[in-house]
Amino acid sequence: MADKESLELLKKDIKELLQRIVDQDDFECSIADEAIEKLNSLKLTKMAAASAAAAAAAAAPVESGGDSARTALVMPDEFRCPISGELMEDPVLLKTGQTYDRPFINKWFNKGHNTCPRTNEVLHDMTLTPNRSLRSMILKWCIDNKLELPKLTYEETVAHATESHLDELLNQLLSSSLSDQKLAAKELRQIAKWNHEFRSLFAKLPDSIERLLHPISVDHVNLHPDLQEDLITTVLNISLSGDNKKRLVENQLVLSLLIQSLQYGSSEAKANAAAAIFSLSLYQENKIAIGNAGAIKHLVGLLDEGHPVVMRDAASAIFTLCTASANKEKAVSSGVVVSVLRNITEGVLVDELVSVLALLSNNMKAISIMCKLNAVSCMLKVIRESTSQGVKENCISILDTISSTYRSKLKEIQEDENANGMISKLSRNGNSRAKRKAMSVLEKLQRAGSITHTA
Repeated sequence: MADKESLELLKKDIKELLQRIVDQDDFECSIADEAIEKLNSLKLTKMAAASAAAAAAAAAPVESGGDSARTALVMPDEFRCPISGELMEDPVLLKTGQTYDRPFINKWFNKGHNTCPRTNEVLHDMTLTPNRSLRSMILKWCIDNKLELPKLTYEETVAHATESHLDELLNQLLSSSLSDQKLAAKELRQIAKWNHEFRSLFAKLPDSIERLLHPISVDHVNLHPDLQEDLITTVLNISLSGDNKKRLVENQLVLSLLIQSLQYGSSEAKANAAAAIFSLSLYQENKIAIGNAGAIKHLVGLLDEGHPVVMRDAASAIFTLCTASANKEKAVSSGVVVSVLRNITEGVLVDELVSVLALLSNNMKAISIMCKLNAVSCMLKVIRESTSQGVKENCISILDTISSTYRSKLKEIQEDENANGMISKLSRNGNSRAKRKAMSVLEKLQRAGSITHTA
């Protein structure tokens, strides 16, 4: 039910619009359209409130021999599409003032009709205007009754992707009403997922990032998990726009909340926070800032999460961040080599994690840890078992670096080569870089005078 303050504000707006119409002899049609929309909104608000009250009364316990009974949930008639009879997912207004669900009124028009289905009035203008006030009430009703929320299609996101609507949704996030915040967050997430133009609008509106993240704080980031997921996912979606990447990282609140989500969020929030960091790190100047913010150690922690999507997104973020040499030391100090080798040994995300290990193989501390953790036998095993040329290339590259730095490891490599001949095969059948690295390892073995392979 809408609160009293919202109703009073709506009435005030209607009064001002009607006064402008009365006072001006030649008022603009847009003023009349706005007044009609707000009157419809007021009407629907009152009707929805009455329906909710009736449903609540009908659902009250009925005493009968100690048992209680509840009636089935009743959908307000105003929420049904006049064509389909079903709950409207994207209500739109015709010039007649009638509201229909977008997919069904489009089907009506596509069949050649040029009339309003309910009034039979001929339409000279078949423009569809989103009925946002009704959609907000439908979404609130779904949340209140724990029903799945209607999702926007791509076509619908285009209709909603306006600067004014973004501003409206961001202001809704400033509301003291939790349900209003959740509605706005859900819609922002859906539109930003599909619509590039909408994502770009964030760079144009003042304080858009601050307003977006207003409902969650660093101290209470996971207080409302569903709200956190929607807002963190919206950060991910808008980070896909190049115009937003630098701006997001420059806002200290963004990285703080992403890191908090890596630590304390649900699996979905963790995965999307890691994916957002990956997206933001694609902008070269952001990599050092993200590393300095302390994100790397928490991404490394997710490699032991056990959830494949979370681990994959974390691995992608770690790899991209470590293309900046300053971040490699942070990753190694955070235990990335230990986590990566443990997962590779267990056959988890082998392709992705071997890439991370190869990227770190020019770091002396990382190489030292690899040798202590039997990375040589692990890499040789992956070469034998993997069908991916890229994975084999990374493995032989790691072995080449290890054998150049720690000559004592040549004996272990030689024993495996004598038994399996995989490096010789790679020198003949691998991709160009793998062939070159394999030949380099074979030359070291030959110089050591302990190779028994046949060329």
